[in-house]
This record gives sequence, structure tokens and C-alpha cells, in this order.
Amino acid sequence: MWTISRVCCMGLLAWVSVIDLRTRRIPVVLLIVWNLQAVIYRLYQVTGGREDAALFIGGIGVGAAFFLISRVTKEGIGYGDSWMILILGIYLGVWEILEVLAGTCLLLAAASVICLTAKRMSPSFALPFAPFLAAGYLLHVICAVK
Repeated sequence: MWTISRVCCMGLLAWVSVIDLRTRRIPVVLLIVWNLQAVIYRLYQVTGGREDAALFIGGIGVGAAFFLISRVTKEGIGYGDSWMILILGIYLGVWEILEVLAGTCLLLAAASVICLTAKRMSPSFALPFAPFLAAGYLLHVICAVK
């Protein structure tokens, strides 16, 4: 179901995706503002008794795990991408961010197969992650039954 928060989140993901496609960088200022908004939104949900704090903490854990992956792989997944996952983890909670990441990985794998069969991949080739994260979020929202 589309709510104002989901529309805003999709808009931000689309905006970041366009920036990532053009520059391969995600502006830190945008991530900071988006992160603050997600924290305020989640604290409002938790203090109002609408959500469980464990979902909030679990979402932070998923984002932290991706920061660790970024560090270990020397930015195989960039820090900006990990920060976006952290923000979505705060906003969505642990189970929903895992659903989004599953859809994202599925779409990314399909795109990789297409690039491999078209022989467009080389050892230095990299797909931008933000557009796939946005598509995974869109897939999640479309498939969500609530």
C-alpha cells in the first residue's frame, strides 16, 4: 500500500539512483538529511506504540553488516550504498529491509547475467547499486500485502 512515507522514500531512492548513474557517487549531505528523517520517523513510530523497537534495532544491524562488507571488500559495495541500506533498515525495520535486499539481489543478478551474455563485463566493470536498490524497494512495495 502506498503511503506518503513510501512515496517520499521511493522519490528519494529514484533521485539518488539518477545521481548514482551519472556520477557514481552519492552526496553525503543528502544521506545525512535522509538518515535524520528516517530516525525521526522510526522514533515517532516506536514511541507511539505502532512499531516494535526490535525492528528498528534489527534494521540498524543489517545496515551495520553492510558497512562491514564495504570495509572488507574495499568498497565492492560502496559506503554510500551501505549507508542507503542502513537508512532503509531504520525506516523499514529488519524484515522489510531483508525483503528489499532479496529483491535487489535478484534484479542485480538478472542484470549481471544479461551483461555477461552480452559480453559487456570486464574485470573493472561495476553496476551501480542504487538503481537496483530503488527497483528492489519498488518491487517490495508492489508485492506487499498489508
